[in-house]
Amino acid sequence: MLHEASHLPIAAAVDFGGTKVAVGFVDTAGHVLGSTQFATASDGPAEVAEAAAKALTALSGRLELNLLSLVGVGATVPGPADTETGILRFAPTQGWRDVPFAAMLSTAVGLPASIGNDVNACALAEQRYGIARYCSNFLWVTVSTGIGGALVLNGRLFEGARSLAGEVGHVAVAVTGPRCGCGRIGCLQAVASGTAIHAAAIERGLAVAGGREVFDLADSGDARAIEIVDAVHCHIGLALSHAVNLLDLDMIVIGGGVADSLDITRLEREVLEHAITLPEHLPQVARTTLGSEAALIGAGLLAISKRVDFAQ
Repeated sequence: MLHEASHLPIAAAVDFGGTKVAVGFVDTAGHVLGSTQFATASDGPAEVAEAAAKALTALSGRLELNLLSLVGVGATVPGPADTETGILRFAPTQGWRDVPFAAMLSTAVGLPASIGNDVNACALAEQRYGIARYCSNFLWVTVSTGIGGALVLNGRLFEGARSLAGEVGHVAVAVTGPRCGCGRIGCLQAVASGTAIHAAAIERGLAVAGGREVFDLADSGDARAIEIVDAVHCHIGLALSHAVNLLDLDMIVIGGGVADSLDITRLEREVLEHAITLPEHLPQVARTTLGSEAALIGAGLLAISKRVDFAQ
């Protein structure tokens, strides 16, 4: 059965990630009406689009939803994207460049398609439906396998001249630290992402399968895990304070797979320790209120915002 708000306009949504693809349906109130996910196809972008279309068709059948009656399909993509032309400029995990992914998805699904960078879409979703709903100046940060960021300034998404703004994951916080995947030394992503946390744990002899277990060990008193977790909070807090000092932000919203393990109060304390602020204005650090659905809601919003007048 559909969500009680299903009388509202609905979009199909695709959250295309480096390792998995989530698909679902999102209405104009930001409700996810149903979703499912599967491993990202290892072939090519057309195969990813076809797999997403098949998953949406199957899911629409289970929900008794007419797929072709929807307002469109929106997709988040794991890299810089041209939202006007629908071109995925670069997908680092796959090594794809200049892929007309919106056109491929439209052909596969049979609906008008829109695409956008995944982190940017999360920020837009949080601005419309989440804790940043009444905030004009904030930074969205995804802490997951890597670390990405998106800026909303003066109420609008700010992508920069080459769609590279907001890359907080590549702010240098450990100049003598490990080499990042981008080739540079000491990036925040290289010392505080889920991948980095796992690597630091293995290096210290901890038998863990992922970053979440490191936080669990720290909570249970393991000294090696505590050292890692302490460093993660210090490094993220320092990077976020740089963003606050540079942009005079009102809020920082944290999402991603590692977000649930982070101590948000501690992060805010770390930010304020290094940020230049006024007593009457202390920037807030908050966890996303959209949870793991932020990207899927953002994907739906990409399609909805082009075809639905929210003012109506």
